[in-house]
Amino acid sequence: MKHRILPFLLAVILGAAALTACHSGSVESGDEAVNRVYPEGEGHFYDGSQAGSTASTDPSGTVAGSTAATKPTVKPTVKTTTPATTAATKPTAVNPAATSPQPTIANNVPADNVTGNNINPNIGSIQEEMSRLLDAYSVKSISLSETTLSLEAGESQSLTISYEPADATNKISTASANNSNVSVAVSGATVTITGVKAGTATVTVTSANGHKATCDVTVKRTEQSVSDDAVLPHDSLVNVDNAQRWIDELSDYLEDLGMSHNANLQGESFRLTTVGLNNLSYNSASNQFKEQAEAEAASLTNGDWEDYEFNYMLRSVDNGEYAIVVAVNRIPYNQ
Repeated sequence: MKHRILPFLLAVILGAAALTACHSGSVESGDEAVNRVYPEGEGHFYDGSQAGSTASTDPSGTVAGSTAATKPTVKPTVKTTTPATTAATKPTAVNPAATSPQPTIANNVPADNVTGNNINPNIGSIQEEMSRLLDAYSVKSISLSETTLSLEAGESQSLTISYEPADATNKISTASANNSNVSVAVSGATVTITGVKAGTATVTVTSANGHKATCDVTVKRTEQSVSDDAVLPHDSLVNVDNAQRWIDELSDYLEDLGMSHNANLQGESFRLTTVGLNNLSYNSASNQFKEQAEAEAASLTNGDWEDYEFNYMLRSVDNGEYAIVVAVNRIPYNQ
């Protein structure tokens, strides 16, 4: 009997405990449940309506407001907003274009700065900058590969133009001669000089900004320019070398007539000029001078050649022409 009663009592006690636990869950209010699960300071929902709302949407049946249910709701909000804010501010802080002076300078250059004005005090005007660059790379001086030159008529020689500094811009030069004894031509940094007729000339080469270099040229007498029988144009026939030869031959001619040469005799009795000599040979011109000199001397001496003496001089006249001046005088001891 005792053994039967003990199991029965044990079953009654266990059943009563189960009923007590079930009764406690059914009558506990929402606030009590929330406060029991989430004491103040640990949870996010403190009223029954919030706890009930959260619990009604939880498919797992877990009591609303539990730590496992609320943490996913808060953390994604923080994680998604923080990177967006950082990405928006970083380009402004590290973008080198934001600190570059170029946009500022360009925006501060006024439209009319060709007048020399500029509202940016840190830079000069475009006009000033261009002037500085042009001065830095402008030609400071020029020179020629030769400063003296000797040519024959018809012969050409090329000289090199050197610029200082070597990397200067606007390496353009012109060339000219002071007379027609030579001709000149420029191509790049080369000047070509050609002899035209016997005589001297100075060739001047000038850079675009006014610097000069010169070369003294001598054009030598050639066989063609003094050929006794070749017919020559005026420019080739009339030159100082031919004029000197003519007066030498004229002196010999007058002495052959019987007049004596007196190198100390001064004055002018008549003159022969090279004006008008054109398309003649050297011999043809010489014969004209001899005929003219004989006619002039005969009128002064009446043909008494041995009673007179003479002297001669060569003079330069206008336009590159020459004059042969002859002085005639009676010999004193024959008077």
